[in-house]
Amino acid sequence: MNKLGFLFDMDGVIVANHEYHYLAWQQIAAKYGADIDEEFYRLNMNGRTLTELVEVVFEGRVAGDKVHEIGSEKEKAYRDLYAPHLAPTNGLIDFLESALAANIPMVVGTSAPVENVIFTLDGLNIRHYFKGVVDAGMVTKGKPEPEVYLKSAAMIERSASDCIVFEDAISGLKAGQSAGAKTVALATSHKREELFGDMIIDDFTQIDLDQILNLFKK
Repeated sequence: MNKLGFLFDMDGVIVANHEYHYLAWQQIAAKYGADIDEEFYRLNMNGRTLTELVEVVFEGRVAGDKVHEIGSEKEKAYRDLYAPHLAPTNGLIDFLESALAANIPMVVGTSAPVENVIFTLDGLNIRHYFKGVVDAGMVTKGKPEPEVYLKSAAMIERSASDCIVFEDAISGLKAGQSAGAKTVALATSHKREELFGDMIIDDFTQIDLDQILNLFKK
């Protein structure tokens, strides 16, 4: 256990906020003449960086500074929508407490911009559980590329093969697997039958530390 590390995605894992990101994208897409539905969002958008998302939604019709402008506008809309509802995923705090007590180092590896990291981790007052954060501005290739989780593992001086990635997005699960990590999928943004990994759960009330540690005994 002394080599083990936990790597957490943020959106859909630390917070079950899928609905609010989707609503914000609907607002921004409509404002700028695009259209998305929930299936398109679920299948094509979860886990990508903000720049990639703007390109996906607007099919490459937006370029240059406008990409950053629209992306920033969308994220502000998301934070405004979700702020009254900000809450940790069910069971998360107890799980973080148990991992902390077991001296398992933890890192957040997210495709979100730093503003959303501040909004989430500081808004929930949970930053102290984590050794650090790898956010969208710290990677050159977003999920499903493994860069975010390779950097997250390196942050705690672990091999990714000694880490467990907690993810809700298909692209994030692929990133975790490509990095060589074990993966626990949370069914907060996708249906269970769409997910894959070493374990699939609805939220953190369905697991305890012993169950997670048993992944390395298989």
